[in-house]
Amino acid sequence: MTVDDSRLESLASRLKEARELNKRARWAAGEAAFRRVLDEIEAIDVERLPDARRRVWDGLAVRGHLGLSNSVLMRTDSLDDAMELCFQAEKLAQASSDTSLATLVQLQRGVLLIRTGSTRAALDHFSQACENAEMLEDEERAILLLNRGNAHSELGMFDAALRDYQESYEHAAQSGNVMSTSFALGNIGYALYAMGDLPGALASMERSHDLTPDRDDGIPLLARAEVLFDSGLLEDAERLLRTAVEQLATVGWRADHAEAEWFHARCLLGLRQYDAARRTARRASRRFADAGNPSMAALAQVLELEAELGATRFEAPTSAVARRRAESALEVAREGDGTGAFLGYHPGHAARLVAARWLVLAGDILRARREFDVVGRDSPGTPLTFRIQRLVVAAQLAFAEHNRARGLRAVRQGFRLLREHRSRLGAVESVTAAAVHGVDLQLVDVGAALTTGRPHALFDALERGRSTFAGAGRVTPPDDPAAAELLAEARGLLGRARELPADGVHAAEREELTRRAGLLQNQVRERSWLHAGDAEVDQPVTARETVRALGAGAVVANFAVFGGRLRAVRLDGHGAALLDLGEPSGVEERVRRVRADIAVAANEHIPPPLRAAARASLDRSLKKLDDAVLAPLGADEDLHVVAREPLLGIPWAALPSRRGQRTSVNSHVARGRRDARPGTRRRLLAASGPGVAHGAGEADAVGRQWPGATVLTGRAATTAAVREAFATHDVVHLAAHGRHDADNPLFASIELADGPLFAHELDGMRLPASVVVLAACEVGGSSEVVGGEVLGLTSVLLRLGARAVVAAVAPLPDALAARVMPRFHAHLRATDDPEAALAAACAEADQPVPLVCFAALESL
Repeated sequence: MTVDDSRLESLASRLKEARELNKRARWAAGEAAFRRVLDEIEAIDVERLPDARRRVWDGLAVRGHLGLSNSVLMRTDSLDDAMELCFQAEKLAQASSDTSLATLVQLQRGVLLIRTGSTRAALDHFSQACENAEMLEDEERAILLLNRGNAHSELGMFDAALRDYQESYEHAAQSGNVMSTSFALGNIGYALYAMGDLPGALASMERSHDLTPDRDDGIPLLARAEVLFDSGLLEDAERLLRTAVEQLATVGWRADHAEAEWFHARCLLGLRQYDAARRTARRASRRFADAGNPSMAALAQVLELEAELGATRFEAPTSAVARRRAESALEVAREGDGTGAFLGYHPGHAARLVAARWLVLAGDILRARREFDVVGRDSPGTPLTFRIQRLVVAAQLAFAEHNRARGLRAVRQGFRLLREHRSRLGAVESVTAAAVHGVDLQLVDVGAALTTGRPHALFDALERGRSTFAGAGRVTPPDDPAAAELLAEARGLLGRARELPADGVHAAEREELTRRAGLLQNQVRERSWLHAGDAEVDQPVTARETVRALGAGAVVANFAVFGGRLRAVRLDGHGAALLDLGEPSGVEERVRRVRADIAVAANEHIPPPLRAAARASLDRSLKKLDDAVLAPLGADEDLHVVAREPLLGIPWAALPSRRGQRTSVNSHVARGRRDARPGTRRRLLAASGPGVAHGAGEADAVGRQWPGATVLTGRAATTAAVREAFATHDVVHLAAHGRHDADNPLFASIELADGPLFAHELDGMRLPASVVVLAACEVGGSSEVVGGEVLGLTSVLLRLGARAVVAAVAPLPDALAARVMPRFHAHLRATDDPEAALAAACAEADQPVPLVCFAALESL
């Protein structure tokens, strides 16, 4: 067959189309396309071609064989057949005057080797090819550097990987190939993730997705899920991984499919779904073995043993069971020693850490120490989660050896690592979510403190963990007009839903508007994860300095549930005491009963006899809760409560023994609250939202308590005006309906004239040590995320600099708020003391007031 230039150009175009099929993991279609093009290429009478066209033909023939080798390997798993195609390509390259073709053959052999688990051999081929990379076209050079970066990455050499990926991106962008550019950006994101820059990683992956939004081979989802896992957003990562596993199973990428199963198992383990984690890890191990990756097969076996270890939190194993599990882990360790590290993990070391924990449970401390000492120090590129796990075992082992000083050094080192990790995260949600990585470290620390019997030790252990993820998130809000636009659209949808008649006819329309708003809110969440942090991390408060800071008669009660018991460390100016308050279930039930009774008693649509019965039940429930939680403390004057849910949601000021007494609440012992300054001029904003029967009157009455106050009612009370007021006013009072979103706490909201003001919109602001009053139903609620951290509108405001937040933790009747709030502000203006003001205002009320003053402890 004779051929002209246009025919050769057509064949080159068809080869490019076949390569694109491979990039999209369409292996069968790609193989068929390559074979069709190669048939036509080989039918050409090359002996009759002039030199220039012969050189073009050589390039087409070599590239066709190399592209076909990719399709054959991924479709048939036959490395021999794929390498034979490379051999044929090599013979063609050797006969050609185009010396760049030999470099392409070297590149492809590396690709085949890395895909079959021979990473070091692949790196040698890539590096040799890079010596002649200047002869390659931009797109081929981009592919070479991308693959060498992958080899560096798998060997834990992430600095080198990032350099390769960045250079690959430059050549891909220069070539104009969208898919290659997207690949490079995705891999830049992965390298940044491995180096600890999680927001940067997500931002790069987002750019990659924008270039190829229809990509469905599972790789982008897997990479994004890995970053979310390290960010602590386990539920979001787990959802992505479920889809990634399905997509990777469809395209047939066995190694990546196994990696997705492995990460899925890790998410399930973090979510304490131990049985599911064990089954998923077992599947991942088999897949890695089938894909020829013994290192990851061993790591998946380690994960299976970790899942069994996690289940011991619920039921301690017998010594015999613990020994058997330790032997299983050591057998995996011996297998893993010969496989080498992968993605920064050393399977032998990972298995020994698990074995050491089982040996501690078996009581064999000497052998646990011997196995742990084999692990040694972390290597460069060791992932954060492994470094933390090593310190968990180091602490557990030291405490078991009765070497408390050594154990505390390991604990403090672990929390320093986590504080460094947290400082890179910007959004409040990311900061709190990352607490999941500190759960085991805090369990070991708190457990060891309890065994000492010393209340100071328990208090310090509790606050070491809590302070790591407490405090502000981002200090400077990002300029993100896209997020603002999304929130404005969501607000409009929810505003339309609110205006629809409350009848069954419009139920479907309301549900659809709410669903669409939820989708927009989720986009805002995801955008917030892209922002890096620049705020300092709180240093933990100690019992000793807290005792020194307490005035006469003041008490701090630090509550925690551990070992199936509710415990409290009581501090006053004279010292500390440790109290065991029994099983937490009884207190949890009383808290639920109190909230239910308040809801019924506050509902004006319920017949008066039923409301009276609920009020009587509420009085009894509050008394029982008081007796169970507060009576043992003996707190007769000022009380500062440190707790998590459900105790955080108790209406403390409504408990009988706290009537007229200063009471403040927080999820950790925080620093930095300034003392009250009575008489200082304050700027106040009072605003009322729609649907509050006495809201406008309440806002006017509050405004009259403060000279020069700004009062916004009706259409003037917009989200923009109130958001601006948060940053500029010393006291902000909102008489508006609100809601706490338990599933998505940062979308807790206050209803204003133009729709809801979301907690998300405040993330990143700097508040001027203000007092914020949320006279709205249940907007003081909070949710514990995985890892125990607390999120809600109140916690966001405190993290962003509010001095105190007074909020309702249960339904607050409009009429009651209208009576109590002017009194509260009269006292606040006179004293600049929100706790004292709330205590005085509630003491004058004729019914329990479910308002709580959330604040830091004074004088620290």
